[in-house]
Amino acid sequence: MTLAAEALPTLAEIGAGRLPEPPEENDGNPWAAGDCWLYCGRTSVRVLWLGPVTAAGGVSAGLLACGDCISILHSKAVAAMAKRDKSATERTHRARHAWPRSRWGTTARQ
Repeated sequence: MTLAAEALPTLAEIGAGRLPEPPEENDGNPWAAGDCWLYCGRTSVRVLWLGPVTAAGGVSAGLLACGDCISILHSKAVAAMAKRDKSATERTHRARHAWPRSRWGTTARQ
């Protein structure tokens, strides 16, 4: 059994380039002939079901995508994850335990 922490790559793994590759045709996944719903919009190509998608009004269907579009989506997801993880490690605010400063720049003790 794989734990979620084992399946999710860390920022160090992203930096080292050790990420799972996006799925490709003939990789053992259940690819089928269909229409790509993502970027290219091609019809009658080999597609993979990515999961359910819900549109406005509660309309739902299965999201299908070709290998090229899955690769683009994978790259975008990796970039977003790296940005999120980086921002989580940046120090943008003073520590919560620090005393607040008065408007004159001195420490205001309460």
